[in-house]
Amino acid sequence: MDVRDFVRKQEAALKRYRRIYKLLDFSAITLILYLLLFYLKIDLVFPLLSSFEVRAETSYDILGISIAFGTAALILIAAFFSLIITFILHLRDDRTKALLLLENKHPELRERLRTAYDNANINNLIVSDLLDSVSSGIKKITSSSLLIKGKVLFGMILILVSSTTMVYVVQNDIRTDLISPDDIKDIIDELPFMNGNEDVSGDLFEIDDPGSEDRNPGNEDLTGETAVIVVEGKEVDLTLPPGAGSGFTNQEEADQADEDFDQSSPYEISIISSPTYNEKLPEGYESIIRSYFEEMANK
Repeated sequence: MDVRDFVRKQEAALKRYRRIYKLLDFSAITLILYLLLFYLKIDLVFPLLSSFEVRAETSYDILGISIAFGTAALILIAAFFSLIITFILHLRDDRTKALLLLENKHPELRERLRTAYDNANINNLIVSDLLDSVSSGIKKITSSSLLIKGKVLFGMILILVSSTTMVYVVQNDIRTDLISPDDIKDIIDELPFMNGNEDVSGDLFEIDDPGSEDRNPGNEDLTGETAVIVVEGKEVDLTLPPGAGSGFTNQEEADQADEDFDQSSPYEISIISSPTYNEKLPEGYESIIRSYFEEMANK
């Protein structure tokens, strides 16, 4: 048997076995995380979040099976965190080459297998004798000798137990009462990267402190620079049209007004106010302006 060909086959088998270990761990951790997320009612939180409330009632057809959005979201979340955990668990895995592992498992090949592998292309009596003896020894070795059966068995048992438990919990809708979806939503809303917590102070209309001494209601510029606030992601202009604030005075100023004031107009109020009253008024301020003229007409 060719020594180099034998070592290459064993190396390929070893890589395949190591991928199996990672796949078993990933599957088991995903099932456990999904079970935990379902038990904590995470799928009931999505309808409460503005980013997912539209999709919360939808479902997806996958291979003829209808999967609700909440279920699909839990699977993706569990798989994402399982991938991270699996990577961390296998970060310091033993990466010993197959050749060294074979020598450790078969002491009769120690040093001899490496020597034969390194000198396989040399033709002399000593190397040929070594290759013959090593070749006869590796004929009894199979790739399964590199498989750690305990890891595979433990992974399969963990998957079986977690999947059985998950099916039972989901079918009977077993949930925790220690925490509610609203509590989880409050926790999520506190996260700095959530859309609802972005800093929009630059887009908000700044309102003066009512207790400030510098505040003068009579000097407010209602028709000056555009004042904008943000409501549910939409900008709303709070600027009043010109003339919207005229004709109204503070109650204290009204009490101090000259009571001997005589109306200078020789015409009746109804005559001069009627045309203005029926003019096309600024949209959104019709009721305010009409109330003003009605008050004027009663004086």
